[in-house]
Amino acid sequence: MWFNGQPLASNSLDRGLQFGDGHFTTLVIRHGRVEFWQRHWLRLQQASSRLAMGIPAQQDVTRVLDDIAQQHPNAVAKIMITRGNSQRGYAPDAATPINWYVTVNPLPSWSAQGIAVAQANLQLAQQAALAGLKTLNRLEQVLLSQERQQRQVDDLICCDTSGNVIEAVSSNLFWFDGHKWRTPRLTLAGIDGVMKQEICAHVLPATVSSLATFTEFASAEQAFLCNTVLGPRPITHINQRPLAKSVLPEVVYTWYSNVLSNSSSSFS
Repeated sequence: MWFNGQPLASNSLDRGLQFGDGHFTTLVIRHGRVEFWQRHWLRLQQASSRLAMGIPAQQDVTRVLDDIAQQHPNAVAKIMITRGNSQRGYAPDAATPINWYVTVNPLPSWSAQGIAVAQANLQLAQQAALAGLKTLNRLEQVLLSQERQQRQVDDLICCDTSGNVIEAVSSNLFWFDGHKWRTPRLTLAGIDGVMKQEICAHVLPATVSSLATFTEFASAEQAFLCNTVLGPRPITHINQRPLAKSVLPEVVYTWYSNVLSNSSSSFS
């Protein structure tokens, strides 16, 4: 094997790099505290189970996160798990040990400033076996990020190949249709985000998970995006149409303000 033109002794390579054979979660460390840790750990467990892949011991992972939190009390950490190293061929070897990685980056400041969104041209593939999981196969999101930059919009709303609204480029989506709060059903595509789960469980528990066309979504009275790193962000315009309410729901704003101010040093 050669790397950047230089020969290497090994012919074995991480399957995460070869095939995207792995999954990850991205979490926030704030005030030395790992936010929503139990949901992140459950996400890793569920993904490893559905992909028939091993998982590191939780105490090993939390030990690394503790070390990071001491050095970087406000940071973004990304945990990646792959099926380990192999040579050529898709078929995995069950005896091969997994690899896991943790990276750390600065934590951006939260802004409740509204954003304008447009419908993405690229459509997301439907695959029920992978729907909801945050796998290492993110080429769709790479292309969508390029599209967003080229079109010079704050974010894009992505539909699947059947025309169902699924998510934004890297965020989940909520909208109020005049009667109830809704969020896309993610049985065929999309990522079931940790912050989305928290909001559905504790903030907007009456949210309806449903399939909807972009036309249905575009008639929303109020809408917002959310992910673990950027938090909730209100949508002000959809395809240049201003929304009737261009701020976060008060209950969401209050809840997230409390999340930001929680300074206990622990895994939540």
